[in-house]
Amino acid sequence: MDRQATGTPQGGAGAARPGPLHRVLKSIRDVHPATAFFLVALSLGLAAVAVQMYYLPLLVVFAVVWGVTVVALMGTVSRWISNSQRHGHRGGVAAAGH
Repeated sequence: MDRQATGTPQGGAGAARPGPLHRVLKSIRDVHPATAFFLVALSLGLAAVAVQMYYLPLLVVFAVVWGVTVVALMGTVSRWISNSQRHGHRGGVAAAGH
């Protein structure tokens, strides 16, 4: 019988499953860049409307979208940094002669 049929985790019987915080952080890190771009555009549009009028429900929507946008951007930047470190990119100015 294979592991999927028995219902045990794929790491074996004693493997620990990642906790909820680990799963949340992984899902934040896996945000697609197009999603982050869309959220930035939506935030800018809502900000342009919000500065023209003081309507509390709209400001609440803007605050929520802005908060989600910040988290999505942090996840996207985190993925870019981890990918560049994994592939050996140092960042900054390239060495002369290469």
